[in-house]
Amino acid sequence: MVVEKLKQRQYILPILLGIVFGLIYFKLPLKYFAFAFVGFLVVVATLHDVRIGAFLAVFIMPYMPDILNLVFMLFVLAAFIYRGTFRSISPLTKNSIDMPIALFVIAIIISTITSINVQGSFRDLAIHLVSLSFVFVITNTIKDKEDLNILLTTMVFTAVLVSLYGLYQYKVGVEMEDKWLDVSNNSGITTRVFSVFGNPNILAEYLIMTTPISIALFWETKEMHKKFIFLLTSLLLMGTLVLTFSRGGWVGFAFGILVFVLLVEKRLLLLLIPLGLGAMKFLPPTVVNRILSIGNFADSSNNYRIKIWKITLDIIKDHKIAGVGFGYIPFKQTFESYIRTMPAYHAHNTYLETMAEMGIPGLIVLIVFIFILYKYSIKTLVKGQDRWTKIISAGVISGISALLAQGAVESVFYLPKIIITFWTLVSFILVLMRISEESREIG
Repeated sequence: MVVEKLKQRQYILPILLGIVFGLIYFKLPLKYFAFAFVGFLVVVATLHDVRIGAFLAVFIMPYMPDILNLVFMLFVLAAFIYRGTFRSISPLTKNSIDMPIALFVIAIIISTITSINVQGSFRDLAIHLVSLSFVFVITNTIKDKEDLNILLTTMVFTAVLVSLYGLYQYKVGVEMEDKWLDVSNNSGITTRVFSVFGNPNILAEYLIMTTPISIALFWETKEMHKKFIFLLTSLLLMGTLVLTFSRGGWVGFAFGILVFVLLVEKRLLLLLIPLGLGAMKFLPPTVVNRILSIGNFADSSNNYRIKIWKITLDIIKDHKIAGVGFGYIPFKQTFESYIRTMPAYHAHNTYLETMAEMGIPGLIVLIVFIFILYKYSIKTLVKGQDRWTKIISAGVISGISALLAQGAVESVFYLPKIIITFWTLVSFILVLMRISEESREIG
């Protein structure tokens, strides 16, 4: 009787929203009413099935303002908690990655409290905590391979839309900022695409996380029409990545593909070098010159990074224990106190940035988290017997690896969309681990 009453009460909120929605129909202009109507449908659908909210969050994330993304993810969390009051839930995944995630959360909270600019640190703390709340939701709502496959496919196709807009920018020749390129060393490049991300390096960070998932879906499926579709999506994403002209993105992607090959089919290693050298003959001169400029210290971009790294090392020496505070705002504030003629928002190196923000202990926490993430995901997933789990896990791990590799020349935990995507990939690993464990228990 009590359970039936609770089930009846879960419809109270949608009914009340319907009444409110009906009342505002007479007060709003048509276009605002249409927007409100769509929002109302999203709210009702998410309250009915939280998975719908999770799918939508992944799909709309690249196109929405950061604050709206965070608000929507919080709503999805609230919907999960709301739905959880009417049924039993298991909020904890109870696997080996939980502890380092919890340790990371403790570290960033402490680093926020001890920050030279607590308010500035709270910005990044909020982004990470909301992203982790989304991890919590995905881990506890995506229960089987079918749901996860839908979520992965959703991420790939939203990346395709992002790429198509990038290709449009290349076709029309969108203007690029002067600081994005040393024209004297890259005279043939007239456009670097950035799509909805505002910066080509940030677009590259997003693409190198999503492209390996597309490749994994191509590799895993045995249905020819699906194989053809995911071959097209993979080629489209890789083509757009090339047009970002992001050297860090290219290196990160190459490292991610290396990881994928090692985890899925080591025999392909013999082909990587010949294929890479052969591809150089077919690449446009602008791309080849851009690749060759990676080790050119006369390039203004390379020279700029080296100067920033040197100053960041000075900051680390002066704040080696606690750092200056979590987030880019305390770093920027401190950096400008060391040199006022070269303002910088971040260190252009994730690991130096982490040490500057959180001290050496913070870097240790990050490394421990990465180590355990790789150790247990590879041990549990990639070395398992299930082919689907092995290949999909390799794709997700490769996406994470690519981002961490690009982190050697970029501060990848700087913008909300990249932070959200990174933690979303971590949630995929957690879901895969749970599915793998449950399948072994049944078997």
